Amino acid sequence: MVLKSWSEIGKKLKDVLGNFSAEFTKDILDATVITRRALQEGYDTIVALGGDGTLNEVVNGFFENDRLINPQACLGVLIGGTGSDFAKTLELPDCFEEAADILLRAEPKKCDVGLIRCLSGDGLPVQRYFINIADAGFGGLLVQRVNNSAKTLGPFFTYLIGVLRTLTIYKNIPIQIKVDESFNQELVVNSVVIANAQYFGGGMWIAPQAKIDDGLFDIVIIGDINRREALASIYKIYNGTLATHPKVTCMRGKKVVLSSAYEVLIDADGEQPGKLPATFEILPGVLNYLC
Repeated sequence: MVLKSWSEIGKKLKDVLGNFSAEFTKDILDATVITRRALQEGYDTIVALGGDGTLNEVVNGFFENDRLINPQACLGVLIGGTGSDFAKTLELPDCFEEAADILLRAEPKKCDVGLIRCLSGDGLPVQRYFINIADAGFGGLLVQRVNNSAKTLGPFFTYLIGVLRTLTIYKNIPIQIKVDESFNQELVVNSVVIANAQYFGGGMWIAPQAKIDDGLFDIVIIGDINRREALASIYKIYNGTLATHPKVTCMRGKKVVLSSAYEVLIDADGEQPGKLPATFEILPGVLNYLC
């Protein structure tokens, strides 16, 4: 979508930003490779134009061997793609000229980043960074189905239809949940959501109190809700009131450890890093961003 309209978008951005270098992704993880190479070559501002999946790859490109390639480098975000939920937390405008003007005038700010250590689909240890939201359970299966769909209906309807279809096959799963030293229980759940920012799934307002610079995850445990309860509560996910449901538990923490006897898929910023067992840790104020 971005590539098809780049001629127009690129001209608008150049009018605001002046000269810049642009590269396009063709395959999975291309944005990580491009970002890493650019930072190693001395670029100090990387702007992600795409959805949350593209943004996730760019964020991962800021790191190499467990450290930032350039601790002074800054991340910028422009809206595009199937889901641009992180941009909603930043309250970025859809208009490219307005968003580019914000990038041009903004002073760097610090934001938290999440680090996941989990197992790949082949059962090998992997780690991945995320900037928006990760979750295990329903969301992992939902993202798998959405990423394999045509995505022709726009983010809202793509995810909404994905939710409805996934509900027909998904079964709640027992997951052992440990949050810091304050919570340690095995619960049958629909999902465990680990939120750095507020929105995911094409506009679902899952963690309305989350802040990207407070050094904490907002953790939302969606318990053993049945399909009927889930359908009746969909509107709550979009208007930010899901926490009022009696089977939803919310808390904050710096480290979340999840495990299960079942195969449980993980979603991170609309991508799939792997499956449980997994550890999610917050890296406070580690990344500079422009907004």
